[in-house]
Amino acid sequence: MAHRTLSGALAVLALAAGLSGCTTPVENPGTSQAILDARASAKARGAGCTAGGLESISPVGADFPFDDAQVTEVGLKRLQAAAHWLGCNPGVEVVILPQADSRGEKAHLDDLAKRRADAAALVLRDAGAKDAVIRIVARDAPDPVTAPHLVISARGRGW
Repeated sequence: MAHRTLSGALAVLALAAGLSGCTTPVENPGTSQAILDARASAKARGAGCTAGGLESISPVGADFPFDDAQVTEVGLKRLQAAAHWLGCNPGVEVVILPQADSRGEKAHLDDLAKRRADAAALVLRDAGAKDAVIRIVARDAPDPVTAPHLVISARGRGW
């Protein structure tokens, strides 16, 4: 009889041990903020982004009137499209190659080219390319970047 009581007690104990896992509360730590941010960024990047690689956008012509550093309406639209593309393709570097007009003294033309490059960079930033790495080179200097990158030609009419 003691044997039957012992085996019955063991059976009850084994059943209780098996069920105890079902009644143990499960702790869910939740999703980390880093994962939530990454998911939000991926959704935001995907929204409104169209297919097209670097060759579909580069080079971008940022046009300026003669002897002026204010972007034309056409140039503004091109730069805004480039900023949108950069938002969809983070990590792509930008090189602005400034140009000046063909008339004037060297110091004036260098200054004009720099102001045009700065204006193009400002339009990119204002249009949403806040995190883009933008390099501005000197007038008539060669493009220093060898890796694939977005080229913006800040150019005048050349008269």
